[in-house]
Amino acid sequence: MFLSGRPSTMLWSMKPRTFNNTMKKYSILGICMFIILACSNDNDSQSVDFHYASEIFEVAFRSQGTIPQPSIQWPKEEGTFSLKNPIEGLTIDENTGALSIERSLQVGEHEVTVIAQSGSQSWETRFLLTSILKYTFWVGGRNNDPNSEEVEYNSILQLYEDGTLDIELIDELGSEGVGVWSIDGDAIQMWLCTYCNDMDPQDVPQTDEHSYFEGVLENDILDATITGEWYVVRFDPDSTTQYGNFVFEWD
Repeated sequence: MFLSGRPSTMLWSMKPRTFNNTMKKYSILGICMFIILACSNDNDSQSVDFHYASEIFEVAFRSQGTIPQPSIQWPKEEGTFSLKNPIEGLTIDENTGALSIERSLQVGEHEVTVIAQSGSQSWETRFLLTSILKYTFWVGGRNNDPNSEEVEYNSILQLYEDGTLDIELIDELGSEGVGVWSIDGDAIQMWLCTYCNDMDPQDVPQTDEHSYFEGVLENDILDATITGEWYVVRFDPDSTTQYGNFVFEWD
């Protein structure tokens, strides 16, 4: 009786092991299938052709416009579009992907990333949008008190795309002047003189007793302003002395 019962006990004890081994095999197989499917989905997302007409767009500062909708081959159902990072002055149509440019877009370069999403899948495309100070017309003036923000608006300033400028005192005959300017982000610099209309603008920064303006360009949907400090630069002896503050408004 003891011998006849032993095989039965051994068979009973082996069945759970067989069952457990089978479950482990199915579990491993399931994990592998999940990884394969996940990788397959990733590959599908990357294979979609999604792009705008160009990788570089330029727009004149404070102008309005539209970047047409992108080209995309949806794998199944059509999806929606969104900006990965919001940019002031730039909005997107979630249904078409077309982008609207408003006056409040800040001057300079903007890296735009657009997301297209359909169900659980999403794709990204990027392009560079630059707002350029091509030709701009400003009205303002400067004071002679570094401690005062009050400024008489008595000057007309014109900035040109080639980096030169014209300046004129309103109602003062012969006050026309020239100069050069540069901008880095929203920081702007200007080297200029008045009553010097016949001078080469590029020579102004090397001219004794020229005016140097250093300020910030601020822009919103309603207006744009350049504000800062102005100095007189001398070379004999070398000196840069602040004479006051200035303000120019977009006109």
